Amino acid sequence: MLASVADTRYEAADDRLLHAGQHSRRLVLLRGLLAQMDRHSVPHPKRERLDDYWRLLERAESRAPVAAREALAYPSIGNWLVQALSVPVRDISARGEFLDGFGAIAAAVALHAGAGFRMTLPTQGGRLTLPGIGVYEARTESVRLVAGPRSLRLTSGGRGGVVLRTVPDAPCRRAQGPAAGWRGLRTLPGGSVLLDDLDPHRAGPPLTARSAQSESGSGLGSRRLRAWRSRWQAALALLGSADPGRRTEVASLVRSVVPLERESGAVVSATLRAAPWSVLTGLPESAHDMATVLVHEVQHSKLAVLSDLVPLHPAEGPAVHQVSWRPDPRPVGAVLQGTYAHLALADLWYRMAQRTGASPAARDVARRRCAHYREQTDEALVLLLRSGELTFAGEVFTRAMRRHHTSLAPPRGSGGASERVPTRRRAQVIIS
Repeated sequence: MLASVADTRYEAADDRLLHAGQHSRRLVLLRGLLAQMDRHSVPHPKRERLDDYWRLLERAESRAPVAAREALAYPSIGNWLVQALSVPVRDISARGEFLDGFGAIAAAVALHAGAGFRMTLPTQGGRLTLPGIGVYEARTESVRLVAGPRSLRLTSGGRGGVVLRTVPDAPCRRAQGPAAGWRGLRTLPGGSVLLDDLDPHRAGPPLTARSAQSESGSGLGSRRLRAWRSRWQAALALLGSADPGRRTEVASLVRSVVPLERESGAVVSATLRAAPWSVLTGLPESAHDMATVLVHEVQHSKLAVLSDLVPLHPAEGPAVHQVSWRPDPRPVGAVLQGTYAHLALADLWYRMAQRTGASPAARDVARRRCAHYREQTDEALVLLLRSGELTFAGEVFTRAMRRHHTSLAPPRGSGGASERVPTRRRAQVIIS
């Protein structure tokens, strides 16, 4: 399994294993949250509500296990769990606010599973967020939810409320009739990937402060939405023509794309360890740039989940290693992450050079980009294997990366293998 994942290529068996590992991790975090509530006395009325939310989760999983687990795996829920567990115990107000969010998670999972329920949930600043579904601007302190197998009614403050209907693979995102205050998440073309510009937990520290206020946090305008959809669709088409396996990987693994604001004209992209399968990025300038960001960030998600299953290195040591793609010293874990992502980019451009219908000039650029990423990766692989900081599993994984790296060498006499390619300022990857 380590060797299979290490070559960065998509395999359905690896996909199943990584998703099972992520679900296990979510259950560990949920259990940790319950343990915290047991250790630190939670006021009785609030504890009763939390118990009700937990029973709803159990009922949803019992009714539709696959749908419930997929809903619980939504990236922003991972961010919420990590932030909830990190709130200081003495900060009663902040803890109460986070624990209230557990009800919205339970409701979202139940909606995916088709489990009916009736509950009243508190809002945060007058807004109720259902992870992976949408946001209701109630402008009241609480919202009444009444869910059936195919619909959800939201009411607040004596108003008529909003009725949402369930459609296949998109529970209750669409409104039936007037929908004042409701905004459902939008799906990107060609699959079920969500463009999440609404969930307050779509990005965690260190991105929450500024750049992750994705396009102001109030939802993308129609012009920006069209640009995102167009760029996404063009990137998938490009991947499909050059590397169908990569297209399958992106479409199968990515759950959400979180738009970020540009910083100093550069496109910044990131993956948060607590929220695998979410790509946080500014809008790339071209289909090639978008494809590069997607392939790059998917590898970070894969390695983040794998590292929870089997440690590849001991606890993070000091940042002492220098790599060619960063000016600052990096700890061994960050070197491993960057090497894995750059190996995937070398693999991508290797296949871009062989794309049917590509012009000679495009093939030349692709070969030079492949050589550029291979050179960076080669240096980092040597560094990793000589570091003495990898576990046995980490060495197995890195040696398998090295074998795949060797397989991407250009044929003898093809030329251009050592020429560097100037690259745009782009992915500043953040793993937290």
